[in-house]
Amino acid sequence: MTDAAVPRPPRVAGPDSAPAPARPAATVVLLRPGTSGPEVLLTLRPDSMTFGAGLHVFPGGRVEAADSDPRILARTDGGDAHRVAAIRELFEEAGVLLAIRSAGAQLEAADPLTAALTALRTALAAGELDLATILERHDLRLPAGELVEIAHWQTPRAYPRRFDARFFTVALPPGATLDLDPREVAGHAWLTPAAALARMAAGEIRLWPPTSTTLQRLERTTDIGAIRGSLALVGGLPFSREELGGGLLRLAGGQAFGPGGRPANTLLVGRQRIVVVDPGDPAEAFIDRIEAEAAALGGSIVAIALTHVDPGHASGSVELQERTGAPIYAGPGGGASLSWAVTEIAGGATIELGDLPLAVIGTAGHRPDHLAFRLPDATILSGDALTDRPTLVLPPLGDPVAARRSLERIASLRAQRIVPGHGPVLDDPGAAIRAATESLPD
Repeated sequence: MTDAAVPRPPRVAGPDSAPAPARPAATVVLLRPGTSGPEVLLTLRPDSMTFGAGLHVFPGGRVEAADSDPRILARTDGGDAHRVAAIRELFEEAGVLLAIRSAGAQLEAADPLTAALTALRTALAAGELDLATILERHDLRLPAGELVEIAHWQTPRAYPRRFDARFFTVALPPGATLDLDPREVAGHAWLTPAAALARMAAGEIRLWPPTSTTLQRLERTTDIGAIRGSLALVGGLPFSREELGGGLLRLAGGQAFGPGGRPANTLLVGRQRIVVVDPGDPAEAFIDRIEAEAAALGGSIVAIALTHVDPGHASGSVELQERTGAPIYAGPGGGASLSWAVTEIAGGATIELGDLPLAVIGTAGHRPDHLAFRLPDATILSGDALTDRPTLVLPPLGDPVAARRSLERIASLRAQRIVPGHGPVLDDPGAAIRAATESLPD
């Protein structure tokens, strides 16, 4: 078992207390090219902070009323109050101003305004200037459309201080330099997402679940410019519900952390003692839906099982565990990518807490920690090891040799049907396995 890397905030008075309202917030994942791939800026919150002290985070903070100032929005290209807040917070904390001249020219090192940014940031923090005045006085525009939203998180409802935060990525402007505010930043590091996750796993830094999950989303990124096409968050997806028979209920919808905007299939296994497989959507409304479906069945959630720890399959497990106390099971090494507690299990084990036992099958390939689960009626829950599309084996985590062996292992079990991590039930497992095998690189 891995230990939770982040201490839990104090809870509200009791389970029947009304949850505190979640305040709108915005966070910026600032990226720059590095020798080993794109690097992200992580800042260390001072120990004096009342919220999140000692954690490494991305710059960000609350959306303020002034972020909706019509004077600002009139000078904002493709933006809203959240994106304005993200740009403002990045400037206040890190001294990086994402702005362009109204004529379209980028701010460069030789621009006289660049030398004045520290004084402007100080005046903004002191309340002597507001962002609208800075933009008007220097004839600037905010290129908010360059920010790509890749995540949306809410603080668990049991906590007294809550945020509804949108996470945006943007590239460090050419020639820009950091000027960190010591009141909010005790240190910083530029790290590749993989390096940051490795430091978290080694106990060298502490990360919140939204931070570690966002790093996971970026872990396979090799080109900053490709993020918009591959990782932009797809929200507002319609909810879907399907009774699959054999004690299985499939839910999907809300928002998608996975590639191509495909929501993961979240599965409820059982009727009385229910195991939830792959709660990937962390939105409060989706977790409410899972709990409501369990209650409608007349049962309770006793365990959470992850086919793998990619954000599109694991992100909702944080909130669901907070509400139910159910243990989370993940594959070997999966806990190293997460900043919350899981129990690691391997192929050959059985999860026996629910009405229906889940036999665990090691199915590395898409990820090293990938698992599938076999039910007593020979239904296999295959996660991303086998879907209706080619199996993803993207570096640095994908392994086509292991993926091929995993498909052979699934074939040997002679499944009656396969319920994948995305898309419809596969009623012809043999054909699906042959197609997936042929799609793998040699």
